[in-house]
Amino acid sequence: MKKKKVLLIIVSVLLVLGLSTIIIVKKMDSSLKTVSINLSNLTYTDSEEKALKVYSKDDFDSFYEDYQNNNLDKVYVTEFLFDGVGMHKTYDLDDFIEEGNSTEVKPLEITTININTDGDITFTGELTGGMIALDTNKITKDVNIILNGVKLDTDSKKAPAIYVYNKDITYTGSRVTIKTVKGTDNYIEGGKLKKVSLIGNDELESFTNKYSGDAATNYSTYTNYYGVYTSNEINNILFAKVTADNEDLADGDPYYYYKASGAISSDIDLYFEGEGYLEVTSKNKEGIETKGNLEFMGGTGDYVVYAEDDCLNTTTDKSENTSARNTLTINVNSLTAIVSNDADEGDAIDSNGALTINGGRIIALAKSGQDAGLDSEDGTYINGETVLATGDMLDEISSESKQNFATFSFQEKPGENTIITLLDDNDTPIFAFKTDRTYTNLIYSSTSLKEGTYYLYKDGEVTGETNSGFYTSITNYTKGLQLGYSSNEIQNGMGMPGMNNNGTPPERPDDSNMPNMNGGTPPEKPSNDNMQIPEGNMPNMSMGSPTNKEFTITTGKNQFSGIGTLIEE
Repeated sequence: MKKKKVLLIIVSVLLVLGLSTIIIVKKMDSSLKTVSINLSNLTYTDSEEKALKVYSKDDFDSFYEDYQNNNLDKVYVTEFLFDGVGMHKTYDLDDFIEEGNSTEVKPLEITTININTDGDITFTGELTGGMIALDTNKITKDVNIILNGVKLDTDSKKAPAIYVYNKDITYTGSRVTIKTVKGTDNYIEGGKLKKVSLIGNDELESFTNKYSGDAATNYSTYTNYYGVYTSNEINNILFAKVTADNEDLADGDPYYYYKASGAISSDIDLYFEGEGYLEVTSKNKEGIETKGNLEFMGGTGDYVVYAEDDCLNTTTDKSENTSARNTLTINVNSLTAIVSNDADEGDAIDSNGALTINGGRIIALAKSGQDAGLDSEDGTYINGETVLATGDMLDEISSESKQNFATFSFQEKPGENTIITLLDDNDTPIFAFKTDRTYTNLIYSSTSLKEGTYYLYKDGEVTGETNSGFYTSITNYTKGLQLGYSSNEIQNGMGMPGMNNNGTPPERPDDSNMPNMNGGTPPEKPSNDNMQIPEGNMPNMSMGSPTNKEFTITTGKNQFSGIGTLIEE
């Protein structure tokens, strides 16, 4: 009996100790998976507040030793962006041409908060001259970047503010989500990581023999302006690399390169959710760019993206296999995407796969010229709430969309400060929009766009609350000049501005049609200036004068062409 009691006591003690051990392990594990980072003072908190370890650019050898020995902290700071081999070089071929005879090499000097752990990483505070870099190459669980009242500005055109990177653009071992905390305002401002061309030491001679001229044959020039690495070093690059083909080489890229084109860039799928406000501003090129899928989830959150090129963009290898192309899906409270009027080009929302809008108030304003408010390779689907998009190019909206939509293609392009208003047959305004740019095509979709008859006006007076020119509420209005149309089928609109004779958008210039480099200098791409749609009124070659004043909305496509000042029959 006593032996049984002793045995029972021993078992009980062991159970308690075992349970305690489990609890301790969980607590320690949890402390590694939930981290708070204060950008203002570069501290992090797990179980207690600590200063982040900082590697200066002069301490690169010490950093590289810790990197090779797998001795880096889960979160640490470098004064450079590490690409897996060395400090990132800022120059590429474009810089070489612009810089002339300069051969100076400068690593990108920027305060980089490096993350190489999974779990919840919460950011607070403000930082100028800094970026967040997330290495997902060895992460096998989800990562949540949580923005809790953040102001992050790279103070540079040469680095993204947030960069999620991986060697493999198809990697799905880690799901990365950027979340905004309810009630917080978050501001992200950054540039882009320009193309960094990589040449193997054993390939340099064969490359330089392809071209003539001092720029192509000067070894020291390529040593300075490219990453001249061994084959093993190129394999060790942590960022997604592109193997250049003839098309890429025509653009000046020898063999391989990596780049990140947006203020927020990701080599893999990227997700957004949360109930806060996020504003992204690009100092150079795109706003949010991924080499994988891009998804805004949850039907909450407010987003504003200002860009010098595409505001949202998913890239693809242009494969004919559409199932392999990347998708862009939007379900938010609101999303405003505006390309700068000073930009050279830019679609507001661009998916190189399918584009699906499931909910939210979406405003998408492209750059005037050969660009679209909504652009997709594999179809655009509008399934919910409110969408207003403008541009000179037009990608048709899929008839499989679950919500009514209308496309208005203008013969007389609305000019700056022109108000366009759509009224129903009870003279109730459905939408009003005041442009800050010219455009040829306006796309509108809303739950309030029912089947029926509508009338379109320009100018007049509208009072109410606006967001980027779109009237979110209308308290009073006065009719302006009534507009009509000449065709309600795009395929009949041979003379519609920005369209081919068969009604399809013209193809954009393809880099593959560009000649190879001559003398080491790439030829200039066709300028957008040579492709601009003329301003002002366009001749209507086939559709005649606009005489139809009743815009009849039915289920499916509603495409009205040749819109201009109504001419009564």
